[in-house]
Amino acid sequence: MNNIGGFSDFCIPYTSKHHELVDLLETLIKLGYRNVAIEQQFDNTTYEKSKSAKRTGDAFPPPVNLEFLGDLRNKIKIYSRLTIIYSDNAVSHHMGTSQNIRKYDLIAGLPMTEASLQHCCQTFNGDIITFNTDEKFMKCSRKFYKLAIQRNMFFEIQYAPAIVDRSKRRCIIRKAHGYYSMGKSENIIISSGATNAFHLRGPYDVANLGLIFGLSEEQSKNSLRNNCRSALLRASGRKNGCVIVVSSGKVAREESDDDSESMDEEMEDAEIPCKKAKYSSKN
Repeated sequence: MNNIGGFSDFCIPYTSKHHELVDLLETLIKLGYRNVAIEQQFDNTTYEKSKSAKRTGDAFPPPVNLEFLGDLRNKIKIYSRLTIIYSDNAVSHHMGTSQNIRKYDLIAGLPMTEASLQHCCQTFNGDIITFNTDEKFMKCSRKFYKLAIQRNMFFEIQYAPAIVDRSKRRCIIRKAHGYYSMGKSENIIISSGATNAFHLRGPYDVANLGLIFGLSEEQSKNSLRNNCRSALLRASGRKNGCVIVVSSGKVAREESDDDSESMDEEMEDAEIPCKKAKYSSKN
């Protein structure tokens, strides 16, 4: 996990048409990306209303099998991502009891109401907060935005919908500038959300789009590199919990033994004159 480098795209929606997904990944490789996250969505609002919500089984589906990608997995690092669409805080219970959700590399929350947006910033056990451009605009207060930053969560902006649709472009730009007014655009990740290879853009073109989204030049670069790396490290810590690393080596132990022996000899040499001085003082 420490050798993560290069540009990242953390939102390529999964499709059952495997040839389209392969085409997307090949285009990302040509554009210079080194990390990609394949996104699966889970609509918790529909799940709560269905009869399956009363069952004791796992609420979330397991990650899809990506073995069909073949040699592409050696050319670009592929991570699994689950985006949870929800409006009820009860989603935390499902996440806490699920075994499948621990198999994903990244967890993103897509709140549908202002209450769920506050919950996402405050207690949602995930890594990324995203938004739906088709829904009404929800403004996050500065207090909860700062709280999400303190928890080291990241806010996602997707640029592909802005290329496809004019109304979505206005919504995305408005939301992006809202992040600037609330918290100076801290902890921003720019992803594509592309379902077609023609909607993908190179990392430097995306960095220029960041200027339109209200980000500075440095923030635009970090939204594709450093922030993505930090999100993966946070996700790794969330999955593995507290880990104690013990490093030991044979050479180090030999040196420590020699040092301890030499230290004992010095102590013995130091005690001799001490005793003599004490004896002479009595005489």
